[in-house]
Amino acid sequence: MNANRSRLAAYGPALFLSLLLAACGGGGGGSSATPTPSPTPTPSGPPALGPQCQSGSVARLALPTAAAAGRNQELALLACSGAQIDSVQWRQTGGTTLSLLSARSPALSVAPPQAGSYSFSVEFTDAAGTRHTGEAAITANAADASPMLIRGEPSVWSGGKTSLRAWIDSFAVADYDKATVRWSQVEGPATTLDATDSWRVIFTAPSVTQDSLVRLRATATMPDGRNWTQDFSLLVQPGPAMAAQALFDSSDPASRVYPYLTTSAHAAALRDCIYRPGLDSNNICTMARLPVLGQETQGALPTVDQVMARVMVSNDWMAQRFEAFLREQDAAGDFRRLLNATTAIVIGGRVRPAFYWSGTGAIYLDASYLWTTPQERDTVSETPDPRADYGNDLAFATLWRYVKNNQSAGGRSPVLERASRSTADLVGALGSLLYHELTHANDFLPARLHTVLNGSLRVYQATPANTASEMLRAQLPFKSQAMVDLGRVQFFGETASATQRAYTPTDIAGFFSTDVVTDDYNYSWPSGQPVPREDAAMLAEEALMQLRHGIVRDFAITPQFLTGASADQPVTWGQRGRVGDPAIKPRVALVLAQTMPWLPAGFVDGLAAPIQLKAGRTWGENLDQAALASGQVRPLSAKERALEADLDSRRRGARNARAELQR
Repeated sequence: MNANRSRLAAYGPALFLSLLLAACGGGGGGSSATPTPSPTPTPSGPPALGPQCQSGSVARLALPTAAAAGRNQELALLACSGAQIDSVQWRQTGGTTLSLLSARSPALSVAPPQAGSYSFSVEFTDAAGTRHTGEAAITANAADASPMLIRGEPSVWSGGKTSLRAWIDSFAVADYDKATVRWSQVEGPATTLDATDSWRVIFTAPSVTQDSLVRLRATATMPDGRNWTQDFSLLVQPGPAMAAQALFDSSDPASRVYPYLTTSAHAAALRDCIYRPGLDSNNICTMARLPVLGQETQGALPTVDQVMARVMVSNDWMAQRFEAFLREQDAAGDFRRLLNATTAIVIGGRVRPAFYWSGTGAIYLDASYLWTTPQERDTVSETPDPRADYGNDLAFATLWRYVKNNQSAGGRSPVLERASRSTADLVGALGSLLYHELTHANDFLPARLHTVLNGSLRVYQATPANTASEMLRAQLPFKSQAMVDLGRVQFFGETASATQRAYTPTDIAGFFSTDVVTDDYNYSWPSGQPVPREDAAMLAEEALMQLRHGIVRDFAITPQFLTGASADQPVTWGQRGRVGDPAIKPRVALVLAQTMPWLPAGFVDGLAAPIQLKAGRTWGENLDQAALASGQVRPLSAKERALEADLDSRRRGARNARAELQR
C-alpha cells in the first residue's frame, strides 16, 4: 500500500529543529570505551532534517502537538523518500528525566510524569555515512482525567509481527476484568488487528515502501460508564532488501538489531554476518571474518568485556541486563566458557523462539528472558511462539517447570502487576535457556577445536565428525520410535495419525518412563537430520541447573487441556529431577565430558535421585512435595498460579525447532 495514504493530522510543525553539522562519535550503548569521532561533514545541498521532507531531504521528525502528563507520547524520525537513515541515537537534553529505552531506534515512546517542556537531540547517519544532528521539543500539558497508557516497541519493519498493550495506570488489577476494551486504527496504511477486544493487541505491520506512521487507539469502558481512550503511533519502516535465498525470510524475518558496542572490533562483522534479511547461504561469513570467541581467547575463560563486544540487541537495556547477569550469576564461569563456541549473542524483542544456529555460529535470545523492570518489559513483543498450537489434537499434554525449595523458579508475574525482578530471579528461565542453547553451540563446535580452527571455514563446516549428539546416539541411544514420531507432530507441525490421536496419557507414560530421556523435547528430531540434537541439550540443561544452582526440573504427563489452568490438571505420571535417574546419568556424563570438559570428574554424581510426582494429584498440588510427603496439600498462592500461567505459553511452544545447517 502506498505510504502516502498515511495522514498525520496529529503530527505537525509544532517542533523545534536545528541542523548541526558537527563532529559526532558513535554511540557506545553504555560502553566505557571512548567513541571514535567522525570527520566533520561538509554542508552541501538542501537541509538533511526539517519539519517536512523537501527535495533532497534525508529525514523529518514527527512529534505530538498536544502531549499530556502521564500519557504515552511518540517521537519518530522518518526517512524521506529515497533516503536511508542508520545508527540513530536519541538523548534527552531538558526536562524531568525520562526513560529512553529505545534510544537507538528511529522512534521513542515516552510518558512525561508532569507538565512542562521536554527537549531531545537526535543523531543519525545517511546512506553516505554522513552524521546529522537535530533537536526537538515537546510540551506536556497538565494531566487530564484519563489514566490510560499504551506501551510497546515504537518501531517495526514492514511485515513484522508485534504487539501493543494498554492499561489503566491508577487502578488495581481486578478492575481490568470489568472493563470493555476495543482497539481501532485511526491513521496510516491499513493494518489487520487480532483480538481487538482485549488489553493486548497483536498484529502484523503493513507493507510499506517508505517510512510511515500507523496510529492505533485503545478505548476502555468501565461498567459505571467511565470511558477512556489513548493512542499509540507506530513507525513502520520498509525492511532491508531480502536475499533471493534468504536465511531469514518473510515467514521468519530478522528483527532490527545493532552491535551494542559500536567501538567493538567486531561491530562491522556483526552487522554483516549474523542477523539481517540479506543473509543467505552464499554470504555467510567465515571464521576469518568473524571468529568464534574461543579463537580470540585461545580457549581461556573469556572476560565479560570480551563477551559484550559480540552482543547485538534491539534496545540497549537488553545488553545491560545480559552483562549484569554474567557478572552476578556466573560465579563458576560456565556461561562464559560455553560462549567460547559462539560468534555472537543476539537479543531481540521479537526473537521467538530462542535458538542457536550453526550457520552463523550465534545464539539468538528472546528478550522476555532478561527484563528486570516493567518499563523494559513494555518494549518486548508479546507475540506468541508460532508453534504454540502444534499437537492440540493429541489426547495428552506435557508440563515442565523449574523448582527450588518447593517453589516455582523462572516464571514471571502477570504483565498488569507491573512487577520488577532481580538478576537472581532470571536464573530459572535465562540460566536454563543459556545452558540449553550453548550446549548446542559446544556440540557443533567443542572446546577442543577452538585453538585449531581453520579461518577459511564457516562454523557448520568446521563441525567435527563425532559430536556429543552423535556419540550419544551411537553409544547410549533413546528407544521410543513412537515418541520420536510424536515429536514431529508436537514440535514440527506434522499431522497426527489416527494411532497417535488415540494414544492416552497412560500410553505416553509407558513409552516415556521406560526410556532414558528427561523431557519429550529430547525427541525433537526433524526428518532428514542425521542425529537428534535436542537430546544432548536437554540433558545438559537440567543437570547444570541442579548442580550449579540447586534448581530441579519437574516433568509430567497429563490429559490434554486446551482451556483452563495447568495448575488444575491431574498428573498421570511425572518426576522431579529425572536427570538423576541411574539409567540417565551415564548419558549426562557423556554429554558434559564432550561439551564442558572443564567440569571435574564425577560431576554428575552430585545429581539427586528423582522424586516421583503423585499421580492423581494436580500439577499445582505437586509443587510442594514436602507438604505431600507429610500427608498435606498446600494450595498454590495467587502468585504461584500466576507463575504457572506464565509458563503455559512457553510450554506449548517448547524451545527451538529450527533446522540446523547440515555439514
